Amino acid sequence: METTDRLDVLDRRAPPTRNLLLLGLWMRSAWVGAAFAVVGVASLIDPPEGVPFLTAVTWIVAGGTFAWLAWQRTATLIDRIDADESTSSQRTEAPAMRRVERASVSS
Repeated sequence: METTDRLDVLDRRAPPTRNLLLLGLWMRSAWVGAAFAVVGVASLIDPPEGVPFLTAVTWIVAGGTFAWLAWQRTATLIDRIDADESTSSQRTEAPAMRRVERASVSS
């Protein structure tokens, strides 16, 4: 039976601990954005003293948009972490780049 040689894939990605830290921050950010949107809806239903209508609508739009963007970034990071884990056994560390000396120009 013939064996095939697999090419080593160089690991030039960020370490997974950084991705996990970013994932946690984006997940929390999604909750904060959703909380702003909920506060905006609550202030439309039962407006407290001194909160104008446009302020409540701004909270809803800004909070909803931020929550949606943070959730999209969270999904992207989850996909990236899953992709990193599936090929981690096939990757090797990238060698350090050698310093290149410039040739002197003689006139």
